[in-house]
Amino acid sequence: MILNYMEEIASRYLEKALKDPRYASICKCDYCKEDIMAMSLNNLTPFYVTTKRGEVYAEYSSYEVQHQAEIIKEVIRAIEFVSVHPNH
Repeated sequence: MILNYMEEIASRYLEKALKDPRYASICKCDYCKEDIMAMSLNNLTPFYVTTKRGEVYAEYSSYEVQHQAEIIKEVIRAIEFVSVHPNH
């Protein structure tokens, strides 16, 4: 099985970000969340793994400050875009 572990990491940051009071009034429907995820992932480097060991390494790497900053930046950028241009 091939897995883009960046999806898992970005999804966690998205859920955290959507709880922020700054985004209380934006739409959080599945369509908007999927658009935010797609937009974020299109701007993030994929992190493909094929084994449990690869997942552990990816999880460890995701805690590096530079990785976190890049992921958060792209998720926030996508939230702000989709909140102004919802696809429904």
